[in-house]
Amino acid sequence: MTVKTHSMNELLQEIEQVRNRMNELSAHMQRTSKEVVELSTHLDKLLNEYQSQQINHHKNK
Repeated sequence: MTVKTHSMNELLQEIEQVRNRMNELSAHMQRTSKEVVELSTHLDKLLNEYQSQQINHHKNK
């Protein structure tokens, strides 16, 4: 999974979608399963991108 450039709103929407999907999967699979770990890693990247955008936004004010 790759992280593309998002607007802040798009990023928040994708974060929520990935978080929900990860929670759904982890209810039926082990949290260490490949699928759950991949979603968790993708979610981490999205959260890092969001945080980076927030920092840059505040610097440019």
